[in-house]
Amino acid sequence: MSSTDDRERRIHVRKGFYGLIEGVVLGSTFFATIQDLSLAGVSFEVDYPFRPGLNLHLTFRVFDDQEPIEVKAEVVWVQPSHMLFSRVGARFTELGPKAKTIINAYVASLKPEPEKGDSGPTKYPLIFSPFKISNVTLKNRLTMAPMFWGYANEDGTVSQRLIDCYREIALGGVGMIVVANAVIDTSGIMASRVLRIDQDRFIPGLTELAKSIKSSGAVACLQINHAGRWAKVEKPLAPSPATMDISAEMSGLDGIHEDLSGRHRMRLVNQYLLALMRCRQGMTLEEIESIKEAYGKAALRARKAGFDMVELHGATGYLLVQFLSARSNKRSDSYGGSLENRMRFPLEVVETVKGFVGNDFPVGYRFMADECLANGFDIEEAKVFAQNLERTGIAYVSVTAGTYESFFLPEIINRCRKEGYIADLARQTKEAVSMTPIIAAGRITRPAIAERILSNNEADLVGLARTLFADPRWPDKVFEGREDEIIHCKCCNTCLLCVVKDEPVICARWDKFKRMELYVELQHKIETWEKILIAVDESEGSLAAVEYAGHMIGKGHKVTLFNVLTTEQGIEMAKNKMEGFLSQVKGHLVEMGVGERDIDIKVATKEKGVAEDILEEVKRGEYGSIILGKRGISWARQLLFGSVSSYIVQHAENCAIWVID
Repeated sequence: MSSTDDRERRIHVRKGFYGLIEGVVLGSTFFATIQDLSLAGVSFEVDYPFRPGLNLHLTFRVFDDQEPIEVKAEVVWVQPSHMLFSRVGARFTELGPKAKTIINAYVASLKPEPEKGDSGPTKYPLIFSPFKISNVTLKNRLTMAPMFWGYANEDGTVSQRLIDCYREIALGGVGMIVVANAVIDTSGIMASRVLRIDQDRFIPGLTELAKSIKSSGAVACLQINHAGRWAKVEKPLAPSPATMDISAEMSGLDGIHEDLSGRHRMRLVNQYLLALMRCRQGMTLEEIESIKEAYGKAALRARKAGFDMVELHGATGYLLVQFLSARSNKRSDSYGGSLENRMRFPLEVVETVKGFVGNDFPVGYRFMADECLANGFDIEEAKVFAQNLERTGIAYVSVTAGTYESFFLPEIINRCRKEGYIADLARQTKEAVSMTPIIAAGRITRPAIAERILSNNEADLVGLARTLFADPRWPDKVFEGREDEIIHCKCCNTCLLCVVKDEPVICARWDKFKRMELYVELQHKIETWEKILIAVDESEGSLAAVEYAGHMIGKGHKVTLFNVLTTEQGIEMAKNKMEGFLSQVKGHLVEMGVGERDIDIKVATKEKGVAEDILEEVKRGEYGSIILGKRGISWARQLLFGSVSSYIVQHAENCAIWVID
C-alpha cells in the first residue's frame, strides 16, 4: 500500500471514529463523547463542570470488538463548546500496555477488516430476526421510536417533507416506524407544525403517509397524543390545577446553560410560567369522558388511513402520565389519590381505543418508567401499571423516562449521554409482565448495543430515534456489514434545542445543503425569502455563505451583496476594491442561476459597528432574510467582544437569518 493510500485510509478511519467515555471525577460518574484520541491524551465533549487539574478515571472502547480499556488522566484545558456542552482536553497519567496497543492501532488505522461473510445477519442475528406484534409481523427488531420534528403543515395536515423523511427512513431498512405526536383534540396542541388527527379532514394526508411508509418496507404505526397541561391553549386540560409553588415547578430548568441565548432561555421559562398560569382547574368528569372518546375516534381515523397500529403517548409529561403522577394529579375523586385511582384514566383510554378500533387492530403504549423527579412516578409504580396494561391486551410497551420537568436537570442531561441508558428500566418492566413485548429506546447508537440488549433479554425490540434521524440508512448499513459508514448521532442536542426554540428540527450531522433545504421549505414563508441581504467580506466564512446562497436562491429573488468597510484610511480606494470584489461574487451567483438583474451591490462605511450597520441596512431595506458567514476569531476575542453573527442573531427582528459555519 502506498503512503498516500495509507494516509487516506487513516483519515477515513479517524473521521468515522466514534467513542463514548464513562468516567469518574470527584466521586461522580459522567458520560462523554470522544472527539480525538492519541497516546498523549484525549479530548471529549461533556456536560459537566470540569476545571483544569482534575484527576479522571476513564473507561472507553476504541473498537466495538475489543474490551473496554481503563486509563487515568488529568484535565489540562476546558473550552465552552456549542449548545449545552464543553470540550475538555486531558492528558493520560497512567496508560497500561494494553491501552497503548489499542490506541496505537487506532492512530495507525489498523482496525481489523471484518471476516468474510461477517455481515449484519450473522454478526447480529437477533437484530435481524423477524418479530410479531399481535397480528403484525416486523421484518426485524428495529423500530423508529417517535420523535417530534415540527414538519407538518401549519394547519396540522401532512406535509410532503414529512412524507419524504419517513419514506427515507423506511427505505433504510427499519422494521417499524412510529410516526410521532398526532393530536387527538384541539385542546391538546402543544407546538407549531404538529400533526393533527382530531377531524376526518386529516385522513387523506395521513393515508398518503401510511402508504408511503408501508410501500417502502416498514410497518406503519401512528402515535396519538394530548398534551394536557403543556398544551398551548387558553385553558389547558389537566387532572388538577398546577401548584403555585413556582420554585419547585421551575426547578426542572436548572440545567439550561448560558450557551442557550438569553432570548431562548426566556422563551422556555415563559412557556413554563404560562402553562402554570393557565392551568387553574382540573378536568371535569364530562371532559374526561370527552377526551376518552377523542382518543377512540382518533385511533379509528388512523385505522381508516391505513396505519397498521396506533401508539398511545403516555410519556414525556403529557396528559396520560399527568394522571399517573402524584406530582401532577391532586384529585380527590376516583381518578386521583391512590395508584389504583391514578391509573384509572389511562387504562380507560386504552379500553376506549380498543372499543373503537376492534381487537384485531394493535394498540401500543409509550410508557413512562420514571419521571426522574423527586416524589414523581417511578419504576416501582410503573411496574404495577405495566401489569395492568397487560391485562387490557396492550400490543406492546415502549419504555422511556424523563419529562419536560426533568429533561434539563444536569444529572439527567449527563445520564442521557450513556449508551442504552433506558435498558435497565426496560428490563425491570419486562420482568413485571409475562406476555407483552417491550421496546427499549434511549441512546442506542451502535448495533452492538442493540444486540446486547436483545441477547440479555432486557427488551424484545429496540427503538432508534435520533440514531435514524442522523442516518436513515443505519439498518441497511449494519445489515450489509458497512458499519464504518454509519453517520453517528453525537448527542449534541441540536434537535432538542430546535424544539425549545419552536423551530423545525435539524440534525447537526446533516450536510449543509440538507439543512438549508429544510429551512427554506418549512421554517419561513416564501415572502421572507424573496428579498435577501448577503453580508460579504473576503473571509472564508463569508465566501461559504455566498456558496450556500448560490445553491439555494435561484431566480425570482432580490439579492443585495452588502459590505461594511472598517478601514479609516483610503476609503475611496478600499471602496473601489470592494466593489470590484463584489462584482466577482455577483458573477459567481449568476453562474449558479441567480438572475443578474436581481443582484445589487452596496458598500457602506462603518458608523455604529459592523453588526449594527448590517442591521440598520436590513431595517432600511426591509429585507426578509440575512445570510452571513462566521469569521474565524479566537475564543478569547469572542468571549470579550462577541461576534458579528451572534449579535445579529440576537437583535434581528422579523427576519430569517442563516449563519453559515
